[in-house]
Parts: sequence; structure tokens; C-alpha cells
Amino acid sequence: MPRSIRPANLLLALVTLAVFCGGQAFAQRGERFVGIGISISADDDGSIWIDQVLPRGPAARAGVHQDDELLAVDGRSVAGFDPRQVAAMIGGPEGSSVTLTVRAEEGRPRRLTMRRRLLDVSAGRAAGSHASPAPDTTAPKASTGAASPPPGGTLKFRRVAIHDPGIGNREAVSFLVPAGWSVSGGITWLPNYSILANLLLEIRDPQSGATIQFLPVQNFTWLRQTVVPMAPGTNYLGNVVWAPIGDVPQFIRTFYSSAALSHLRDARQVSVEALPGVAAAVAHASQASNAVAARVRYAYTRDGRPWTEDVFVTLVYYTTPMGTIWSVDTAYALRAPQDRFAQLEPVMLATVSSKHISLDWFGAYRYVQKLFQNRMRQSIANAAAISATVTRNSEEIRRMYAHSYREASASWDRINRQFSESIRGVETYDDPYKDHPVELPSGYQDAWVNANGDYLLSNNANFDPNVGDNVEWTRMRGAAGR
Repeated sequence: MPRSIRPANLLLALVTLAVFCGGQAFAQRGERFVGIGISISADDDGSIWIDQVLPRGPAARAGVHQDDELLAVDGRSVAGFDPRQVAAMIGGPEGSSVTLTVRAEEGRPRRLTMRRRLLDVSAGRAAGSHASPAPDTTAPKASTGAASPPPGGTLKFRRVAIHDPGIGNREAVSFLVPAGWSVSGGITWLPNYSILANLLLEIRDPQSGATIQFLPVQNFTWLRQTVVPMAPGTNYLGNVVWAPIGDVPQFIRTFYSSAALSHLRDARQVSVEALPGVAAAVAHASQASNAVAARVRYAYTRDGRPWTEDVFVTLVYYTTPMGTIWSVDTAYALRAPQDRFAQLEPVMLATVSSKHISLDWFGAYRYVQKLFQNRMRQSIANAAAISATVTRNSEEIRRMYAHSYREASASWDRINRQFSESIRGVETYDDPYKDHPVELPSGYQDAWVNANGDYLLSNNANFDPNVGDNVEWTRMRGAAGR
């Protein structure tokens, strides 16, 4: 397919996609990585293309050009492989050789051999050269990069539980968080609104500053006729009075840029990627009239350094003869320095997808919702009353909402799978300690879990976490059949 008419929505790999170091520790020095200095993308027909070539890198010196089609790696055809798998084929230790078979448009195949070298990605050049990096103006694409440290070392996730002091300090939700990342915030109760509890949480990498931020969600109402006119922003029976907004960037500007994401007020909107598969899954699960979902990418400067931020929002709409009730189903932001974003995005997406709500908290929340719906506002006006009421009725609440919890869990799993298929960058595994699958960053050969809920990912064939550890680790298998 001629490059000029190839689809714009590509699956982009990192400039540092070939960063494997065999059985040795990953050779990262600051922003330096071992590789050949290319990025790749896949067409709808599965063909693999060279998107970028790092100036003065091994690939550039060997004669690899932007817009070359990649046909084979070390004589092995790349047909049928996705960019992550091709990245694994290209990867290897520093100083080792790799041969790429490439072809320019309408040209003959060329076999080019190059040695993997240390690349200074933060400066946009091979180590020792003086080329300047190109700005990141790409639309949002699923990265095939790995979290720090990338494939060749290991990546560990720990289970982090968020407790709700408003309901007896019960565990409300848990996440798989990369080891070393900090967690701040938690459950915030808004007893005067129909969405009573908001998860206002930030998960942050202290080294890079990369952050996952969960944004406030709420229900809105727009009535065709009202007895008494109500100004936008009025709280009407727990819902915010506001005309439906069907455009995700407009919604972000209206409700998030003024407060939760105030740093985006002067940011440049780079692109918008609609997520129709996610919207359809949410609309089906919610029995809504319609839904929209999108990822909006922004670029801005922070502390003199360029940053990239993706904001994911899903809105659902329920149309009635009286008007429209609409709400934010999910909303969160992923941000990182521009030169690290593609590398860290898969791990942040895996953390978001790992969210698991506990049955006890879910039942308690539904019970408090019922109190609200019965207009028993005095019973839920303070945290002590909530906790005492739930404690007295704990087992009854658990039985009452167990079935709806199972149905909700199944819907969350379906939506997460649809999200993964739309965004990619994660892989699903069967966890022998849980009754549901777990999603982790893709691009790793082995995934291990222990009884504490910690996970390890590795591309080292000789790696065994049970050696020298007093905790038993079990290798997980992929859940491809789910």
C-alpha cells in the first residue's frame, strides 16, 4: 500500500522499541536505552512500516529510511506479527547485530545489518551524536513500549487497597500499582448528589513525575419543561442541571479545565481519538440510550519541559419524554514528560484496567444509595451515621447486593476487554488466586503472581523469582480464550 494513502490511525512503537538486553540487567542510564533507533507502525492489512529513524542511530547509518516497509528480522518474516512482537524480534543486548529486510515503496528488498547501541533518547540521538529531537505532534496511539524498566529486566506490580473511612474504613477498591509509585487521595463522599462517592485518586511515579489522575464524576439533568426555571449548575434532586454535551473535548473544557485539570487551561489540544467500541460496551452495560467515549491528547510545558497528557472520558445519556439524564461513566487522565509518555502509557493503562471494587463496599454503597433515593438525607449526612447503619445491616446488605455485584463485575470485565481491544498495550492473564482475569502491560514473555497479589513481568528466559525469595511465585498463563 502506498505510504501516502495509508490509514492515519496507526499503532506506533517507541523510538526505543529494541531495548532488550538478554539475560543481563537493563542498561538504562538516565534517558539512554539499547536499541537500533527506529519506530514502527502497523497498517490495517498487518504490514509493518518504519515511522521514524533516529538521526545517526544504528538503523540510520545502515541505510534504513522513514517509510520503508519492514519485511523480515534476521531472515524471519514479520507477516502476521504485531509491532510488539516485532519489537521483541528486533531486541537484543548492546553490541549484538540484527539484520532487517526492508523495502522502499515500489522498490526491491534490502538486507541491512546493524549493531544495537546505547541510544540517548532524551536528546533524540544515538549516544555521542548531536542531533536534536523532533517534537511529539502525533495523535494518540497505543504504545508498544514497556514501563521502566523496559523488557529485559523485570517489572513488578503491588496490590494497593483504597479504604473508605466513610463506611467503617472498609476496602473500597484496589489497583495493581507499579512498585515504587505513590498513591494519594481516596474516596470522597458528596451526600447532596446522586453519585454519592467519588474516587479522587492520584498514582504517581516519583522518578518521572508520570501521573494517573481519576477525575470527579457526576449525574446531570436537562428537563424540557420545568415549573420553576433552574439555572445551569443547580442541584436538582441530586443531579446537576446542565444541557447535554456530546463532545468530549468540550466537556473537558467545561467541567475539568477550570478545576481538576486546571493545568490544561492553556494547553494545546493535539488530537481527539473516538473510542466507539468502548462507548458501545458502556451503553449496552448501562442500558443507556447512547454513549460517547474519547481520548483527548494535550501538549504543554511544565517546568521548562514538554509534557503529554491523555484524558479519557466516557459519557452516557438516557433520553426520556421529560428530558435527558446524562452522566460521566469514567474519567481519568494520564500524564508524563513527552519523551517518556509512550514508554509509560501501557503501564498506566494496565493500572487503570486493574481496578477492582470490593463486594462489601459495593453492597454498602448501594444501600446508602437506597437511603438517598428514599430521601433519608439525615441518615447519610455524616460519615458516622453511614458507618453505623451499614455495620448493623452488613450481612443483609451483602446478600441483597451480591447478585447485582456479580452482574456489575461481569459488565466491568466486558468493558475493560473492549477498552483493551480499542487501546491495546495490555495483555490478559489468568490469576490462580482470583476469580477474574488480570490485565498487565503487554510485550513480556512471562508473568508471575504471588499470594500477596504482587505481579512480576519479565523477558528474561532464565528469570525465576522463586530463587532467593521466601515468597512463592506462580507463573500465569494468558487468558486469550476469554
